[in-house]
Amino acid sequence: VLGVKVAFSARDEIGEIGTVFNKMSETLLQKDTALKDAVKIESEYALKLKKANSEFKRLNIELEKANKALETLNADLEQTVQERTTALVESNISLQKEIDEKEKMKNELIRIEKLESIGLLAGGIAHDFNNILSVIIGNISLVQMHSGTEDKVAKLLLETEKSCFRARDLTKQLLTFSKGGAPVTKLINITELIKETVIFTLRGSNVGYEFSIAPDLFPVKVDEGQMNQVISNIVINASHAMPDGGIVKIKVRNKNIEPGSTFIAPLKTGHYIQISIHDHGIGIDKKDLQTIFDPYFTTKTKGSGLGLATSHSIIKKHEGFIAVKSQKIKGTTFHIYLPAFPGEIEEISGQAALSTAEQLFKGHGKVLIMDDEGPIRELLGAMLTHLGYEPDFAEDGVEACKKYLDSMASKIKFRAVIIDLTIPGGMGGKEAVQEILKIDLEAKAIVSSGYSNDPVMSDYKAYGFAGVVSKPFKMQELSAVLHKIL
Repeated sequence: VLGVKVAFSARDEIGEIGTVFNKMSETLLQKDTALKDAVKIESEYALKLKKANSEFKRLNIELEKANKALETLNADLEQTVQERTTALVESNISLQKEIDEKEKMKNELIRIEKLESIGLLAGGIAHDFNNILSVIIGNISLVQMHSGTEDKVAKLLLETEKSCFRARDLTKQLLTFSKGGAPVTKLINITELIKETVIFTLRGSNVGYEFSIAPDLFPVKVDEGQMNQVISNIVINASHAMPDGGIVKIKVRNKNIEPGSTFIAPLKTGHYIQISIHDHGIGIDKKDLQTIFDPYFTTKTKGSGLGLATSHSIIKKHEGFIAVKSQKIKGTTFHIYLPAFPGEIEEISGQAALSTAEQLFKGHGKVLIMDDEGPIRELLGAMLTHLGYEPDFAEDGVEACKKYLDSMASKIKFRAVIIDLTIPGGMGGKEAVQEILKIDLEAKAIVSSGYSNDPVMSDYKAYGFAGVVSKPFKMQELSAVLHKIL
């Protein structure tokens, strides 16, 4: 047994052996104890190691799970980043598109304001120019009455008269985009108007046409004459863009502008028709697209630069919109949007062709002339005298009413009154005719104006007039109107 000591008392050799034995026994006991402690510690460490290995395995499993979760999260994150990046790109594209649309709308508003300012000036110029042309054309008519039809002078007068009427057509375009060019509209199906205008415009040219018109087209409220002018202007430009020939394609369809629509045109929500006129011509330079609707802008060697400006003004006054897309060499497309009225019954489309008779109709009796321009009064007086009438004159509505009242009192009343529509600073034609009708319900009033596109001129009977004659006019036209109403 370790740790047992032998009792002895001898100090001899046996005693020394006993002492050594006892020391060895004690040493062995210590070592045994140490060994047991070591074994115990080793067992504890082994247990801890086993636990550590178990924990390590558990942690490895958790780590694998964590890695898989991390991989899933990374994949989800990559997908999220990709989706958000795509969304951001789309948002940027949408934002840029919105910015571009707003910029185009801003440019359109600037263009509209510019046209309105020039329109005011143009209307006044056209009115004054028509008065001047009235004197020139009227005097030509009088001179023609006193000259032969075959001599050289007669031919020169005829050419001069033709040039004056071409100038009159120019003033009509000026009036169209001025306030004097307000459209007189009626509800129609525009199909026939478009076809007739295109066919007539391209007649005799080397350019053909192709129609694609929806059969269920909504009716629209338009001024047929003005709309004819718009279509004609654009088709003429299309044909000029294809000097070697080609096809002008006209597509017409219904178009609905929904609430919240990002449609570029500054149009209200509602129903429209879209007229697209496309050519395969030379195209328009990108730098010119911003100014193409400006008055007097043209890239042609011959041209007034009023065609597209006039068309733009007409469409704007119809509460519509006109836009253009073009690429060099590939061609140009004009898009016209007009408010539509589905469900309403349209009137019969078609323009009455009014031919001016060359025959002079003679007459008799007193005719009152109301005009603020002295040369116009003198010219009309000379014309009426030549036709057999007895002219009298008034400078404004007040004087005209007084003279008409006096004629009624003398029982030799005026057979007709020729009334200028616009009298600056005085009573004009609309007011004057109402006052004259109060004096005489049977009064025969003829409205005359340099503002040929004024609504009164197109719907004169609604304002109390019996006839109409637009300045400038020939003596034959005046005689025909007087003959008709008398």
